[in-house]
This record gives sequence, C-alpha cells and structure tokens, in this order.
Amino acid sequence: MVRLIGSSAIALVLATPALAGDEVRYAPAPDWVEVAQIDAGSIEDGPSEVLYDWQHRLEDGVVRSYFDRAVRIDNPEMLTSEGTVQVEWLPDKGDITVHRFSIIRDGKEIDLAGQGVAFDVLRRERNLESRLLDGALTAAVSVPDLRQGDMLRFAYSTTLADQALGDEMQVVQYLPAKPWRVAQGRAIVSWPTGSGVSYRAGPDIAIGSPTRANGYNRVSVSLPIDKRDEMPYDAPSRFNRFPLLQVGTFDSYDELSRVMAPHYAEAAQLPESGAVAAIVARIMADTSDPLERTAMATRIVQDQVSYLMDGLNGGNYLPQDAEDTWAKRYGDCKAKSVLLNAMLQKMGIDSQVVLVTTQGGDALPEMLPLPANFDHMIVRARIDGENYWLDGTSTATRLNNLSQVPPFFYALPVVAAGSDLVAMDKRLPSLADAMMTATYDQSAGADLPIMFELEMQLTGASGARLQSVVDENDPEMKKAIAQSFGAGQVSGGQVTDVDLSYDATTAIGTVRVVGVGDSRFGYENGRFQATLANGGGQVFRPNRVRPAWREIPVMTYGPQRSDSVMRIKLPAGGEGFRLEGDTTLEETYANTTIARSAKIEGDTVVMKESVSNLLGEVEPDEIGDERRRALKVSKSRIVLRAPDDTVWRWDLEPAELTRRTQEARAAYDLAVANADEDDFGPLQARANFFAHTFAYDLAAQDISRIIAEEPSADLLLTRATLLNSLGRHDDAIADIALAYELDGAASTATWQATMLAQTGRTDEALELLDLLPVDEDDMDNYAEARSFVLGISGDTDAARAVLEERLAERENSADVLNADCWLRGTLEVDLDGAMERCTRAVERAAYPANALDSRALVRYRMGDAAGALADLDAALKLAPDLSASRYLKGIILQEQGDVAGDALVASALRQSPELKAYYNLYGIAPVG
Repeated sequence: MVRLIGSSAIALVLATPALAGDEVRYAPAPDWVEVAQIDAGSIEDGPSEVLYDWQHRLEDGVVRSYFDRAVRIDNPEMLTSEGTVQVEWLPDKGDITVHRFSIIRDGKEIDLAGQGVAFDVLRRERNLESRLLDGALTAAVSVPDLRQGDMLRFAYSTTLADQALGDEMQVVQYLPAKPWRVAQGRAIVSWPTGSGVSYRAGPDIAIGSPTRANGYNRVSVSLPIDKRDEMPYDAPSRFNRFPLLQVGTFDSYDELSRVMAPHYAEAAQLPESGAVAAIVARIMADTSDPLERTAMATRIVQDQVSYLMDGLNGGNYLPQDAEDTWAKRYGDCKAKSVLLNAMLQKMGIDSQVVLVTTQGGDALPEMLPLPANFDHMIVRARIDGENYWLDGTSTATRLNNLSQVPPFFYALPVVAAGSDLVAMDKRLPSLADAMMTATYDQSAGADLPIMFELEMQLTGASGARLQSVVDENDPEMKKAIAQSFGAGQVSGGQVTDVDLSYDATTAIGTVRVVGVGDSRFGYENGRFQATLANGGGQVFRPNRVRPAWREIPVMTYGPQRSDSVMRIKLPAGGEGFRLEGDTTLEETYANTTIARSAKIEGDTVVMKESVSNLLGEVEPDEIGDERRRALKVSKSRIVLRAPDDTVWRWDLEPAELTRRTQEARAAYDLAVANADEDDFGPLQARANFFAHTFAYDLAAQDISRIIAEEPSADLLLTRATLLNSLGRHDDAIADIALAYELDGAASTATWQATMLAQTGRTDEALELLDLLPVDEDDMDNYAEARSFVLGISGDTDAARAVLEERLAERENSADVLNADCWLRGTLEVDLDGAMERCTRAVERAAYPANALDSRALVRYRMGDAAGALADLDAALKLAPDLSASRYLKGIILQEQGDVAGDALVASALRQSPELKAYYNLYGIAPVG
C-alpha cells in the first residue's frame, strides 16, 4: 500500500488562505514543475524504487508541493504493498491534484486516470484515541490490473496555505540518506527572485548557492544524500537529527514571534462578565500570593480542561478563544496555554505564551526560524524575578513543584514586540520526583530475616498517574506493585501488605509495602558486613575515542531528582556495629549532584541520599575532568560492619531461634496465605526460611507442595538435601534419581552414587558410575565420586588409583588435589604423602576453605591437633557456615577436655544433622 501525506515528506506550509478543496482534481502537471524523465535502464534494473521526485514552489503566500514516484513491482509481496495508493491533505488549507496515475508495462504507459480510475475521498481520524483531530482527508484507490514486472507511477501536487500567518511560508523537506536506494531521486525548491526566502540544510549538509532562471531562485539536492556519520548515542540531538532542507520567509525568530502574536493576544481577551473572569476573581479572593494564584490557575487548566487537538479550520496554528476553551472544557496545548495566560494576566502576573519543541530543542538556534520547528506551547510566568514554565497539558502542577523546568532547552515567547529564542532556566528541582523511605528491622540477628517497610512517594505527573490506580483499587495492580517494590527492592522479599494513596492537594502519590526478606548482611573476606552504598549507581563514561567524535559534547538529561532515606534497626542495640567508607559525600559531575550521609543513631543506622540531574551538556574539553569526578563517586562506598563476636543463628538454642524469628515466620505464613494458587514464590521463600533456620521438616513440606504442582530437577535436588539432613536417605536418593531423569546432569548422577555408597549400596553406586556418560568438564567431579565410592567399599587402592590417574592429567587441579587429600584423611592412608597435596590444594584453590578443612582432617589423623585446629580456624574465618569444620573442631576440643567443644558439636549438628552419620563412616565421633 502506498500511503502519502502531503508530499510524502515533512512538508509544511504557512500562508494566507488560498485554494482549498475537498475533492480530488485531475490535471496535467503545472508549468513550474520539472517533470522527471525516467532513465530507460532503471525501468528493468537497479532498485525497485525507480523515482522519488519532490518539488516545492513558494510564491504569493502559497506553497505548492509536487511529488512524483515510480516503483517497479518485483515480487508478489509488492503487489500487495503497492496495490493501494493513499494520499492525505488538509482541505481547509489547500487542494490536491492528481497529475499522473499510470502503469508502465512492456515499454507502454497505461493511463489509469485517463481510463476513469478515480480516487475515493475518505475522512478518517487515525489518532482519536490520542485526542487528535487533524481534519485531514484521504484520497484512496486500489490499482486495477497491477502485475508483477509492471512499474507504477503516481504524481500529484498539493497547495497549502495557513489561515494564521499572512504571506509567510515554509517548507521542511526530509533528505533521505544512504543506504536508502533509489534509481533517480531529487528534491527541488524554488521561489521568485527577491521574495525574501531563506534556506538552510542540516546538519552538515552543503547544497551550494541557488541558481537563477526565468525570475526564480532554485535549489536542488540529489537523493539519496551521502550516508550520515555515526554519532555517539549521548550526543546532543543537533548532531544526529534528521537531515532536512528548510526553506521559509521568516528572517528571524523575532519576526516569527511578532507574526504569531496577534492571534494569541486576541484569543486571550476575557469578557469582564465571563466565566473565566469569575474564576480569576475567586482565585484572587482566596489568596494574595502570586505564586499560589499561579499554582491554582495552572491546576484548574490542567484538571478541568481535557486535551483535544482540533486541527480543523486552521486549528494547527490558530488557538481557541480562552472563554470558548472554558465553555467547551477541551483544547490543545495552544488553547490551554491561552486560557492559562489569560487568567494570569487578568491577575496582574507577567506572563506570555511560548513555543517549545519537546524533542531536540538544543538544535533550535542553528535551524532556520520556522513555525515547523515547534511542536508544543506552554506559558512563561515571571514572578519576583524568577521564570516559571507552566504546561497546561501536563498534570499535577502544585505550589510545591511550580518551579520545575520542563526539558525543552529553548522557548520562543509569542509577543507583539517580538522575541528571540530564550534559554530555559537551568535549576535543580525543588521537589524530588521520587522519594524512597526504606525501614529495615534487622534486630533479630545479623544473619536472620529482616522485616521491612518501603514507602515510595511520587510527585507531580508521576504521582498523578498513581491516582487512577488508587481510585480503581485493582487487586491485580496491587500484586504487580508488591512484586516490584518487594522482591524488586529487597532480596527474597515477600510482601504482606500494600497500601496506595494519593493526596490531590500536594499531587503526591504514595506506595507503601511491608513484608519480610533476606538479611542485608553477608560474609565476605572474613568480614560480616552489609554494603549500604556502592558508588550510588553513578556512571559517566562517554565514548569520544574516535577522532570524529572528539569535539562533540555529551548530552545530560534532566531536570530530575530522587531522594532516599534508609534506616536499619540493628541487633544487640547496635553495640559494636560501625560504619566504614565515605559516610559523607557531596560531589558534582556532568550536571549531576549527589549528596549522601550515613551515621549510627543509637540502635539504628540512618543513611540519606539525594541525586539531582540537570538538562545540559558537557563540553569536549571538560569530559576528562567530569569523568574523573564521576569515577571518584563510583568508587565511594559505605559498609556497615558487624562486630567480630556476632552471634550466628546456629549458635542460638532452638527456643531462642524460634523466639527471634517468630515475627518473620508469621510474615511468611501471611505471604503464603495471600498468594494466588499458581504463585509458588511465597511458598519457596518460606521453605528457604525454614531451611535457613534448620526446620528441615517444614522446609521439605513446602518444597513438596510445589513439586506436586510444578516438579523440576532443582526442586527435587533441594528436597533431597533436606531429606538427607533429616536422615531419610532412601527418600533423598529417590529424589536425586528422579532429578537425574529430568536434567541428565553428570553431577546429579555422581551425587546419587555417593548417597548410595553412604547407605551401603556401593555395588549400585559403581554400576551407576560405570554407565554414566561423562565429558572432560565432568571428569574431576566423576573421579572424586568414584574414589569416594571405592573407598567406602573398602577398595582403598582402587580409590587412590582413580585420583592418581586424574592428577596425572591435571596435576594442578585444586579440586582433584583436595579430593585426594580428603580421601587419604578419611581412609587414613599415606598421611605423610597427603600433606604435600593438601597444601597444594590450599595454595591453588580460589576459595580454600574446603581445602583447609581437608588438610585439617589429615593433620587430625596424624595426631597434630594444634595444626588441625589452626586449619579449621582459618577455614571458619573464610566460611563461618562450614559446619563440617565446626564439627571436627568441636570433637578435637572435646578430646582435649575443653567443654567449648560441646557447643561447637551441637551447633554443627543443628545446622547439618547428617554430619554425625557421615563422620561415623570413618570412625570419627563426638566424645561421650
């Protein structure tokens, strides 16, 4: 389908009323048109786009635009896509004439228009859902008897004259660039010599001086133009905007302002006895503060006048009267701006309507001054020396955010005296767009779940969008918010309650969620800590390495601001906890300002942060310094350190652990109860909580409920782990076997084999391993499992031989060395020779805790209790949750008569009950 609007380009016209019509005319091309002659060779060869010919003439206040296109039908798909021709035009501003509508077949032209094939005229508003009524008509026709191999040629012209701007005219012609292909392409614009027409092409397009002939100036561009240079994604829009040829009669933005001003001044006149004047009187009676008056007027226009863009009868530039807009209770940006401006002026507030562009406003100073450069209108009010930029089509403007500046770069005041472009203010937002308050209760224990409350306040337009959600009270929307603000903000977060509210007076929407989640603390490099801030997420790494990019500034986006406050209630009244790092930070880089502070107040950590961004640019010679400032921020961090004597959950007696976690347990229960039938997230989270607090039977029950509905290999392996801890070894083996059927992973089968061996079924274990297909990636794990099974079966030599063979292939494998060390320690064979391999395992391991544990066992077997304890302490320093090391350390201390060993053994068995049976296999057991 061929669909054309005007001249199938960005072609806009502003002029006095001229020809207008709602019927399609048929006539030869006018004399001013240079009808293209198609090269015979391109009819059969080359691109399917044979001809694209745009021509415009600006004369006597009318722009006439001509378009001629020829396309070759190369395949069946094109028969469909090109089989309907559609053209749109604005009948209140001009007419349309078809000059050529034909098929070229076998060198002969079939004149479809001459045969009476006529266009139907349709009125179809395509954007009513967006409240846009442009008044365009569509001329449409299906192409009869179009065949593969034909060439379809269609030429037409339109006239455009706008009711708003006298004799002024404009054309904006898009210039397609390579790799777009066409056999013949050009764009021509002409105008009478001496008629005050200016032209400009850009960005970075040289088209030369116009030629003169028969009293007309003419510029021509061959198409496609050269491929555009690639630009960095963060370049200002003036560097990567569409390539355009602009032609018009305005000599300056000042003239454009003066020409448009009378229409807006007239539309803003308010009758003294009118409805708008009465509203103004009420506002003035309510307050004498000009800022409050401005906020009240803006709110009325935003909230009580709906948006509708009416482009009929010159409405694209002519505004509705203010009184009429109020009576209709609808209007576009022009109508709303005129109404707001009229109200402000009636109150004695200095204000004007201003033109802006919502995209690419930084390019305005280098573009030809044309109305087509703008796509929006707002109001500028000046109060006590400050500019306030007010958008009647926006929402939720209140006194608290009245000073916010929209991201439009420049504005053109429309005033009788004229005005040049005015740079819009650069100022940080007075009110944050989003304010997050996060409260975490970690008082139960540093390694126990937290209770959390998150409150997000959204202001202005963002807050207003929440109003409809509040009004709807949709439970599904609440669930979506719960997921976003729960698990999305807190690791393992499960939300138990969601509350939404909206304050229309302040235009602040509030989302509050409460729930339970994982501890914020983790163990890293021998330190129990929580990272509260890690660079603040700030990044400034513009790429200007290419020589062609080195003089291109970096665009920064804004204005915007986010504030946050985080509070963490600490265990043990906060005793021994401390903050490390950049607890105070105030930095600015690349139009970004970040301020952060953190301190411990009694039993609570309080961290505050504010990040503001300004719309603007970073000049090329400033990029290096700004990057270094950003790097400094990115390396800043705040860490909350727990005291070295922090009590771990396995050190708590069961009754005390239950007491400390009862609130978390209730929250998990509530999350499960509130979940949808097919939402197993809360059930999984509760199972994790049970496992974390050693309630393995309850964890297995929850996992079993999920498996009953949605079984998976991972869930089965999780349940197997729990069943093993409960001593239900046969059930665990069954789960592992079923998981292997699902995932086919060698590691699953090797685990099954080791479990079989532990229960005395070594023959089954070896049979399973014999049949197991393994590749090189699996061989280390396979060798360890096979040696374990053989060792349990009593074939010590064969067990050692498996590992020796693997070490011959991978002599420096930390995993295989550790397996050999562990095997010798458990079986008590060649202990002297074991130490060398144990030490190599420790030295080569990226995470040596397990290797240290293995070496400790060898030293224990050798009677070196002191050496064993040193290795166990080192392992536990790296991994306090390594229950096997705690278990063996406890046994050693018991054997030395140290009662501290009893507590260690008890805590290890609370965490890993299966240790007792496992170590019994090797004759190692607690004392007594």
